[in-house]
Amino acid sequence: MGSISALATQAGALTTAGSWKGNTYSASDIVGAHAQGNAYVSGNRVYVTGYVRDTLSDGHGACLQIQAWYDDDFFPREEFVADTDGNNSSYEYFSLHFDASTIEEIWIQECLTESGDIWDTAPGWQVIVWP
Repeated sequence: MGSISALATQAGALTTAGSWKGNTYSASDIVGAHAQGNAYVSGNRVYVTGYVRDTLSDGHGACLQIQAWYDDDFFPREEFVADTDGNNSSYEYFSLHFDASTIEEIWIQECLTESGDIWDTAPGWQVIVWP
């Protein structure tokens, strides 16, 4: 999964924060998209901030899929951040927050878009937050 800093659990609470990125040649990486940012705890919330950027002038946009897995859910909360310009020059910034008391893991996956839909995805996910 590459070397990334992430949140850790200490005495039942997420306390340590760090930066993350879709590491090149990792399971969460796809050619044509790049995402990176930070994860930190403030109050009882886990914040995941950053950007996704289109890195090829190929007509496809870039997208970041984010899944937040909670200890009381069977399905994750899913978020999508897209840079749909497809022109290798723009960034889409985001800031999301999650309940720190019940979060299990937060996963990311880069993908490509076409006509507003997901066209292709990285072959796997990268865990950026875990207990």
